[in-house]
Formats: sequence, C-alpha cells, structure tokens
Amino acid sequence: RGANLRRAGTQSGPSCQRGSEHFSAAGMQLALTRGGAARAGLRHHAKVAPLQRSTPSGSRQASRLRGNWRATPRMAFRRTGQTRRGVPNTAALSSGVEGLSPKGEFSPAFATSCVFASALGALCFGLNLSVINGPLEAIAGAGNLQAQGLIVSVLLVGATLGSILAGKAVDSIGRKSSLLLTGAFLLAGPLICVLGSGSLGPVVLGRGVVGVGVGLASSVVPQYIAEISPKHLRGTLGSVNQLTICFGILLGNVLNVLLSAHRWKFMFTLCALPPAGLVILALGFLPETPNFLVATGMVDKAEETARLLWGDSEQVAEAVAAAAAEHSGDGGITPMTEIFSAKHRKMLTICCMLFVFQQMSGINAIVFFSSILFGQAGFQNPALASLTIGAVNLFGTLGTCFLVERMGRKSLLGTSFSVMAVALLGMALGGGQSSVILGAMMVYTLGFALGAGAIPGIYVQEIGGDLRSQASSVAFTVHWLLNIAIGQAFLPLANALGMRAMFVCFSAVCCCALVFIHKFCVETKGKTFEEIKSLL
Repeated sequence: RGANLRRAGTQSGPSCQRGSEHFSAAGMQLALTRGGAARAGLRHHAKVAPLQRSTPSGSRQASRLRGNWRATPRMAFRRTGQTRRGVPNTAALSSGVEGLSPKGEFSPAFATSCVFASALGALCFGLNLSVINGPLEAIAGAGNLQAQGLIVSVLLVGATLGSILAGKAVDSIGRKSSLLLTGAFLLAGPLICVLGSGSLGPVVLGRGVVGVGVGLASSVVPQYIAEISPKHLRGTLGSVNQLTICFGILLGNVLNVLLSAHRWKFMFTLCALPPAGLVILALGFLPETPNFLVATGMVDKAEETARLLWGDSEQVAEAVAAAAAEHSGDGGITPMTEIFSAKHRKMLTICCMLFVFQQMSGINAIVFFSSILFGQAGFQNPALASLTIGAVNLFGTLGTCFLVERMGRKSLLGTSFSVMAVALLGMALGGGQSSVILGAMMVYTLGFALGAGAIPGIYVQEIGGDLRSQASSVAFTVHWLLNIAIGQAFLPLANALGMRAMFVCFSAVCCCALVFIHKFCVETKGKTFEEIKSLL
C-alpha cells in the first residue's frame, strides 16, 4: 500500500515540488515541508479517505487505508502501525512530525521523557545530601565534630560555587551541554571518594566536587525543564524537579537504614549510577532547548526541536517568536551584570525573596536535625521517624504535580505557607509530647512539599524572561548561602533561645511570606514567558 501511494505521488494527479508536496485526498490538502514536518495539518491515527490517482492505464480509486502515517525526508508516506490512543508514535517523533491522538490532541510523551531524564540531576541532588548522614561518624571518626562538619559543609560550599557557575554555563555552552557538565561533576565526586585511600582528604575533595555538581543541578535542571515543557504542563513537569529531589533524599535515608555505616564506599558507588545515566542520556537522547537554539541563531533547528517536544504548530510558532523577542538584539548571550540593573530589580527581588522565605521557614532545620529533634521528643528510633518525614515530603510533592496547574502558583504558595505557619505553632505549643511533635512535623512537611518546596524553582524560570539563567544563578546562590548559614546557626540559637522560640520565629517568617506573595507575586499559570514578563 505504501508503494502504491508513493507511486501516486509521481503521477499527474498530485502536484510535486522540491521542499513540499500537495496531495489531493477527498478534498483534504496535506502540505509536507522539507524534512517531513507537517505544517498543514498532518495527523497521526487518521483515517485516510479514498485517494484518486492517475496511472498510464487510466484513473482508478486507491483502496481505503487506515493506520498511522508519517512523512519522511523523501516526502513519502509510510505505514507505521497502530499505537495506543493518546500516545505519540515514537518513530514519527524522531522524524520531526507531530505526535497526535485520533482527535488531534498532542500527547507530550517525548517532552515528558526528556523531563524525567534530565531530572536524574535532581535525584543526585537529594541523594548526595542525605546519604552522608548514616556513615558520617564512620568516615570522620566518632567524636570528631570538626571533621564531620567539614564533610557536610564542603558540599554546601561547592554547591554555592556551582550555582554561580551555572548562570554562565547555560548561556555559553547551552542547556544540554550544561546537563552533561552537571552529570560529569556528580559522577566524578563519588568516584573520588570511593577510589581514594579511605582517609579524610579524598572524601572531602570528592564531596566538594559533588557539591559543584549539586549547585549546577539546582539551577540547570529546572531551567531545562521549564524550556522544554509544553505551556499547559509547565507547572506540572516543573514539579518533577522537586519530586526527584525528595525521592533522592528518601533513597539516601533508605540506604542508611539498609546498609551499615562501614559500607560507605558501596553507598557512594551506588550514588555514581544516576549521574552516569544522566551523562549517557545527555549525549545521545536529550535535545537542546528551543530557547537556546533561537538565542544562538539556529531558528530552523529550534522549530524542528519545538515540534518534537510540543507538536502543536501554533505553540511552536508562538514559542519560537517569543524566544526570538526575548533575545532580539542581545547577540544570544546577556552579560551577568545585566540582572542587577534597575529595570530587573523587581524580578530579581521576587526570585531571591522566595528562596529566602523558603529557607528561613525552618525546612533545613527539620531536614538537617530531625533525628536530634525526635530524640529530644523521646522517640526510641529517631532515624525511622526521619524516614517517615521523608516519605511525607515525597508524597506531598507528588500532590504538587497535580495541583499546580489547577490552583496556580500564587494560590498554592499561599496555601503552603499558611499550613506551615499553623504547623510550626503546633510544634511550639505542643508541650514536648512526641505524638504532637510528630503530627505537627508531618503537617508542616506536607505543607512545605505542596508549594514552598517546588514552586520557587518553577517561578524563577517563569518570570526570569531573557535573563532566566542569570536570575536562576543568583537565586540559587542565595539559596545555598542561607543553607550554610542555617546549618551553622540553628543549634546554637536553639540552645540559647529554646526550641519553642525557634519554631515561633519560623512561623512568623511564614506569615511574612504570605504578605509578600499577596503583594508582589503574579499568577503565571498557563501564560507564555512573554505574557508573564508584561505582568511584572
């Protein structure tokens, strides 16, 4: 049948041109452009009406054909077989043709798979943060608090450096190559720890290298996800970044429970597997983002990639035009100093303050010192209670994926900080009862996961506009600096003021966040980057 149809394209009935062919099919005109892209409405899973064609022996009617069709660079139709409803044909996607359901609705399987592949960097982020808790004493030596603090803090210092480097990397070498660089750092760090002599020096060096990778991942991964996600799914897919961070934290806690502290080299070997996968996928599977391709003048390639990711020709044209508007006149790369100019002050302030409120709301005190808090509350197995909190964080973030496109970013952020403020007061007024502390901490963690955890990273990418990479770099640098400060200051302040006073202070920060969000943040749900920019 495919051969008959290709022969039909060579006869006098259809008109054929180099670069495009027009077939008359029961009154429907299909225009195929060079490279097989369907600009005039080619749809998969379509029923093909009877085709009329001329042959040397006269005209005859081709038999009715049903099934999947795709255009090839040779401008021929090929039958590719049936696929499940709503799932795009992967062969068609790889050829640059829209993947559409029978009703013409695009199924973003390719974009979604790219999101989860890139999120391996976020998985390494969470895994490397939490896996060190179990073997820390075995590595540094029991009672050697200085060495333990060095092992923990060197990762945070490296992450700060990685966040600073990320802004320059994504604009100079691209988002895809930055993911590859991120994977390389995240892979090299654990291997340095494992292949070292077992002394403190190689471990500190390896954790520092991992920290640079974590800092890169914290900025590069959410930007990559934001730029490849379909507009109507940008919030949902953006939440995948935080979801995989939470899964990585939980996975690290599970490794600490299942493996003895003296098997820390095996733990670190396992930590090298996800970044190895990220490097492989970045080399052979992940595309460059349309936004960066437009910024560097490769508009045709940007259109081809956008069609692979989104399929909808209207969104492709809209997104490419918006990206071109963002980068018009900037030569593709904007200097880092531009982010600090007066016209971008409001945008940068919102980006940074969201992370200030996120970090100052007490989440790192809960994550870093949950075992100590549970021990003081009388729990017999603090590690198991911490694992419970990690599970709540994971499932709460999963809820964000379903709610963010329904409630919107601003509403969900307000709800999140409201729940956290109430839960923190519950911890302060709980009277030290273990059941009350655990319940309030679970509610607090759930509230954080529903908005304050995931949305600041999404929001920065959405309001950053043509300075998205610079805004992300500055905001995540603030994030890591506060992370270091809270890690160093929390226990001394708690000892001086008391744990209840600290919880009250954290609750007050959440209330301040509510006022800030109401006054300065705009809703970004369902809007293009250009539309969001006009609202600020």
